[in-house]
Amino acid sequence: MAQESFSFLHAADLHLDSPLRGLAAYPGAPVAELRLASREAFAGLVRTAIERDVAFVVLAGDLFDGEWRDYDSGLWFSARLRELDAAEIPVFAIRGNHDAESRVTRRLTWPANVHVFGSDAPSTERLDAIGVAVHGQSYPDATVEANLARDYPDPVPGDFNVGLLHTALDGREGHDRYAPCTVSELAAKGYDYWALGHVHRREVVAADPYIVFPGNLQGRHVRETGPKGATLVHVERGAVARLEELALDVVRWDRIVVDVEGAGDEAEILRRVDDSLGRSTVTADGRTVAARVVLVGATELDAALRVHRERIVAEVRAAAQRVDGDAWVERVVLDTRPPEEREAAADIAGLARRIEGATLDDEALARMAAELGTLADRLPSSARETVDPRDVDALRGLTEAARLDLAAMLASAPEPEDEP
Repeated sequence: MAQESFSFLHAADLHLDSPLRGLAAYPGAPVAELRLASREAFAGLVRTAIERDVAFVVLAGDLFDGEWRDYDSGLWFSARLRELDAAEIPVFAIRGNHDAESRVTRRLTWPANVHVFGSDAPSTERLDAIGVAVHGQSYPDATVEANLARDYPDPVPGDFNVGLLHTALDGREGHDRYAPCTVSELAAKGYDYWALGHVHRREVVAADPYIVFPGNLQGRHVRETGPKGATLVHVERGAVARLEELALDVVRWDRIVVDVEGAGDEAEILRRVDDSLGRSTVTADGRTVAARVVLVGATELDAALRVHRERIVAEVRAAAQRVDGDAWVERVVLDTRPPEEREAAADIAGLARRIEGATLDDEALARMAAELGTLADRLPSSARETVDPRDVDALRGLTEAARLDLAAMLASAPEPEDEP
């Protein structure tokens, strides 16, 4: 029979020691802090588990980002698990697509409090003292297309049953469709809580029973913005009473959109950047903010911003040094446009007008995306973090930006002098 009340921590997608390639190319990047962020986030999870006196911890896959470069990753992780062992907190884990049995071949013996589910078939582990049954299965390989949940064991009668699964369910944008299954299939199993992993955005998929993606523990790039962490599950009278979202990230990624419409001069634009960066550091609650700053809106300053892009980018990066808090600007994106009346009036020997009217239709963009896709498939995922060249909408945005840049340069070019 399940204990009257207890709590447990649900985390996933730790991606410990994720390589974060190419950071050195970004001016002023806090490289050391970013490289250690995944470790510091997990260390925070361990501290929280001990401070909150949780009954157990479940880790729903992708503990590591791939094969260890050496044993240091495993040794560090093992040391944190021993801290939980000393506090008598059991840990249940599965392997996902990034740390599947076939991918991480180096091995260490984990502390006695840790159980990593095997990959041959789903199985059940019980905590008799509090009446809990945890069911799970690891990935044997990086690509799992079978419905693993279908063969999960029946719930243990009288216990609080937790299903531990690395899956994209019936599909989630930006994530490979591994271990596919449906919400109704999971609900029909009769478990009290499904602890999912693989999707990096927190989502409470259902509440009867609870089916939850906690999101990843630490954002790794600008597509993983906002608070990241784990879910603390409170159980009372054998049922989930409430969920508590815990922010455990140590570096907060943010995409800061600054509307420059109506700004009279560059100084006003920079004041708006300062204000936006300041608000971001406040909401980050003392964490370092890694931000992409996007300038948007119709402005008379559009041409000047584009022609003097390098200086504007430097000024925006400098703004990060003025805010009250730690901030770093990963990239500055100019998504401004000239006012409509000026855009229509631009005419430099007919060329600027032709450029401003130039567009690529959907068919041309689709052909471009298909051709670029064959190259993109050969690139590491880190090289596609900014924009996926197979994304037609992303290519449309890039071509529009290039069109405006060229029009701005032509509009600011000096008039040719008359020949004597």
